[in-house]
Amino acid sequence: MIRDIHYTNMGAVRASNIVVVPGLPESGIVDVELGSTIEMYGMQPIQVYGIAPTPAELRHAFFDRNPDGTYVSEAHRQNVLDARNRGEWTSAFLHDGKELVVRPEKVFMSAGDIYATEGGRVVRVETPPDGWVLEYDIPTGFPSRTLDDTEGLIAAERIFGDDRSYFHAGRDGLRAIVCSNGWFSRNYGPFYVNAICNPNAHNSDFGVRSVRRHETAK
Repeated sequence: MIRDIHYTNMGAVRASNIVVVPGLPESGIVDVELGSTIEMYGMQPIQVYGIAPTPAELRHAFFDRNPDGTYVSEAHRQNVLDARNRGEWTSAFLHDGKELVVRPEKVFMSAGDIYATEGGRVVRVETPPDGWVLEYDIPTGFPSRTLDDTEGLIAAERIFGDDRSYFHAGRDGLRAIVCSNGWFSRNYGPFYVNAICNPNAHNSDFGVRSVRRHETAK
């Protein structure tokens, strides 16, 4: 059994069981080791973003398959499916609904009590309407096409089956991105992407999953 500890100024996250997930080199996703459990529940995203996986890494680990049809990580998928109504903060933020800031070096409160970022990888995105996800952008893991209501649910089920999942986003300010299996009593699917919360949000059902990358990439 492999053990790993990742340190920040908030302390350590210990993953008692590591799941190895092969990368997707053509999309810039490197090999990673993900913790099999979500830890540090109740922490704010501004406190843990520096040790969190990216949405792209989590999407790849949950959805993608090998050439033979098997999932790239059956173990990670099962870990997610077992964590009903639990969410995990990612290392990405949505800025004004127009930019995805991935693995910023710093998140801080600027003049006028507005959250801002410094460094990291900034990607221009066209945030789709809230709705059932029909397509994800592979390099970022961010939803790129959605459809709401019953029509959207039916369309998403045709594409993803039981893995169909919902998407919500705020279009102003800096919003932390969380991936969760459902949302309280709402069946939003196992890969519900929520980009509504402020960087200082607090939720006792949200934590962070440890990650170790086999090479440095942003």
